[in-house]
Amino acid sequence: MNHIQNIINKVNEFPTLPTIYIALSEVMANPRSTINDAADILSKDQAATAKILKAANSSLFGFRINIDTITKAIFYLGFDEVKNLVSTLKIINLFNNNGNSHISAIDLWKHSIAVGVINRNLGALMAIKNLENYFIAGILHDIGKLFFYKYYHDEYQKVIDYAITNNLEIRQAEQLILGITHTIAGQMLAEKWKLPRLLVNAISYHNTGMVNGRVDFLVATLHIANIIATALEFGVSFEEIIPQPNILVWEKLNFPEGAIKNAIPKIIQDYNEYTEILLSN
Repeated sequence: MNHIQNIINKVNEFPTLPTIYIALSEVMANPRSTINDAADILSKDQAATAKILKAANSSLFGFRINIDTITKAIFYLGFDEVKNLVSTLKIINLFNNNGNSHISAIDLWKHSIAVGVINRNLGALMAIKNLENYFIAGILHDIGKLFFYKYYHDEYQKVIDYAITNNLEIRQAEQLILGITHTIAGQMLAEKWKLPRLLVNAISYHNTGMVNGRVDFLVATLHIANIIATALEFGVSFEEIIPQPNILVWEKLNFPEGAIKNAIPKIIQDYNEYTEILLSN
């Protein structure tokens, strides 16, 4: 069986998102649902509740009050943000380390967390009003690499070595050795989980920053965030060469001069907080 068919089969066999995410999604889809309905579901998962409260009180959101109950967290963060945090926690759990000595899942997650933090900060620089999907887009953008890590770590080490030896972007080496890239594998997983189309697009197109030939702001900022995280060496992305930004995307975003450089201290603070929140036991 070739790599492509084997990978497709593994995606189909991969676990669905846990019941708490499904239950929360159903509550949110019901227009009659209240904050208490969502809080009742979350209260059954104490570990997730504790981390959501930590996140709500973190520098990433910058609320000026102490958020000490899950009801308050839902009120201030909003349904979508809370659901995204829950899905983040559950997806990280699906990709626990399997003892492979070559690649650390923690280091991969650190890169993804960095991209999520940077992406949300870039969205704020763009004065985007609804930022609830900017962080999770970063968390999920390299989910295909985590999938390869979990099921094909020996083969993926060959991909990494080949990229280094031949000075290639990791996607090029994936295509040559596995016959499929992490963006395609990630897209298949996102579709299996029935994630919103905007997140599927984020996973599929973050390397170019454009969706079907047009600049999409979420995907565009994600494209730049990924490059910044790689340049700052937050976590591991397996890119030996720092990708160049798509010039059309860069010109469209048109960040004020010095804005990204000035945002770096807050990005570092957010990154440190979120790696501790999301990756601690």
